[in-house]
Amino acid sequence: MDILTRLCRTRGARIEVEPLYGYAGAITAADGRRFIFKGTNFDINGAGASALAKDKDYAARFLAAAGLPVPRSLLLHSPRRVAALALKNPAVAARLPQVEAAADFARETGWPVFVKPNEGSEGDGVTRVADQDALCRALDGLFAVHERVLVQQAVSGADHRVIVLDGVVYGVFRRSPLSVTGDGRLSIAELAQAVLGGFSAGGKGARVVLADPRIAAHLAAQGLTLASVPKAGARVELLPNANLSTGGGAEDVTERVGAAVGDLAIRAAQALGLRFAGVDLLLEGADATDACVLEVNSAPGLSYFHRLGEAEAARVEAIYEALLDAMLDG
Repeated sequence: MDILTRLCRTRGARIEVEPLYGYAGAITAADGRRFIFKGTNFDINGAGASALAKDKDYAARFLAAAGLPVPRSLLLHSPRRVAALALKNPAVAARLPQVEAAADFARETGWPVFVKPNEGSEGDGVTRVADQDALCRALDGLFAVHERVLVQQAVSGADHRVIVLDGVVYGVFRRSPLSVTGDGRLSIAELAQAVLGGFSAGGKGARVVLADPRIAAHLAAQGLTLASVPKAGARVELLPNANLSTGGGAEDVTERVGAAVGDLAIRAAQALGLRFAGVDLLLEGADATDACVLEVNSAPGLSYFHRLGEAEAARVEAIYEALLDAMLDG
């Protein structure tokens, strides 16, 4: 918020923030035009485009229709959603894929697969499963909270977040999952607790705790438990997703990726009708060869990147400066 306040002041604009939580507010331009924001959602993208991007299944369909590479996926509906729909339209309810279709999909595409809420952000609920029993457990857990769940093909490659605004790439960050590095003495639980404690001490926070069942499941897929003692120098992933909000790491690679990567991200944002977006790509190298568009976020958070270092903070501030100019200039 301090960044926006400073940038608004230099442009003759005024920012007002709701006082209780400091999470929403309005920016008033010098000519009186008013722009509402909530969290990282700004008045830059259309409501329809933003809603489409938040629906992972629909977004993937639009991306594929635009000729962009996306993972294969299957949208599942919770039993209670199917039952409720059957009362109104039994013919439609009968066509909806349910839990039984998930195992067939996984066998066809190949294990492992990812299971995630169809609408959600910051890695919430993302689980990597390697067999049918793990798949059923993951689906049971997600359906207790979510109405629609996506089962998605696992695609190899390093996770990259590309920030796009009006057809221009403003930053590329390579992200890595939450992990620990062994010292030959401490258990994974002890190593992880130190890492998570470091987040809190540094004021970063992370939406994950050691008791998160996804950690146990991801370790089990590697033949490990929290009690395992990794060898000195051995890196052990704790979660399958690379979201910074769940303790992942990141580095600024804007100057090190090829132009084709930026072009792919720009096309993805345009396919969903977004002016401002964080496009998540899986890359095997520094170019777009064998790249895959994983997701597109219409309200990308940048606070984690801002805390990485001085150079990253400067890049994030440049992004917000361009975003503010794009709104104020119409």
